[in-house]
Amino acid sequence: MTGERIRDKIAASKRKGMWMGGVPPLGYDVENRRLVPNESEAKLVRHIFRRFVELGSSTMLVKELRLDGVTSKSWTTQDGKVREGKPIDKSPVYKLLNNHTYLGELRHKEQWYPAEHPPIIDRELWDQAHAILATNGRVRGNTTRATVPYLLKGIVFGNDGRALSPWHTTKKNGRRYRYYVPQRDCKEYAGASGLPRLPAAELESAVLDQLRAILRAPDLLGAVLPQVIKLDPTLDEAQVTVAMTRLDAIWDQLFPAEQSRIVRLLVEKVIVSPNDLEVRLRANGIERLVLELRPEPAEQTEEALA
Repeated sequence: MTGERIRDKIAASKRKGMWMGGVPPLGYDVENRRLVPNESEAKLVRHIFRRFVELGSSTMLVKELRLDGVTSKSWTTQDGKVREGKPIDKSPVYKLLNNHTYLGELRHKEQWYPAEHPPIIDRELWDQAHAILATNGRVRGNTTRATVPYLLKGIVFGNDGRALSPWHTTKKNGRRYRYYVPQRDCKEYAGASGLPRLPAAELESAVLDQLRAILRAPDLLGAVLPQVIKLDPTLDEAQVTVAMTRLDAIWDQLFPAEQSRIVRLLVEKVIVSPNDLEVRLRANGIERLVLELRPEPAEQTEEALA
């Protein structure tokens, strides 16, 4: 009977919106048994929901969050022990995206009840995220990977100024081979351009190698810094330096769709000749990429939580 009364009291308290113990979710702190928004963490939670809606992929989202140093909730127990946050992975991301607490509700057993704490996610954003979650994860992953199969589509040309077009063959075993084919050869005759049919993976890898060599150049920071600060006077040298350190590391963490977007931000044209490869950069391309990768206030919060 005592156990039943305690359970009933806990259920009644939860239905009233009281927090009955445990680790509070990221985005909230506990005061007088009530959840109160932690504004810096709440901003991070909204960022995670929005980026999931934009990316449509938990894998890409987790890679992005780990690059930014995001951790799970860091909190202090009632007896004063500090529990540090841990690097984020898919499991806490899925729990976060499915947590009705962010809608202003609390759960007792399998039921969610309206609570007194304010929501930090609006219903529209919640519904957008859950429309994506409702699709099969493998389908989402395949769609993300297939979004941009040709990294250089539209920006690669022969030394005669004619475009190279994406082309592929599929073997009997189902394996797909990708190429870039000179348009001149297609419209005139094979060999008219003086270029061979170029394997896409090799050409894309060669272009990325040139880009990464440029981004690793020791004198790049000094050249880029004045232009970046001119574009955004609120930045200082330390913030630009942090962004620059991400430029090289980020390549291996991205799916082709995001790689393609960054390549187009940086590269105006790729010119292929029989014995050479030239990568022409866009004016202010590197500076604009640095602005995208600069630390945001939300990221500075994560660093403080880590």
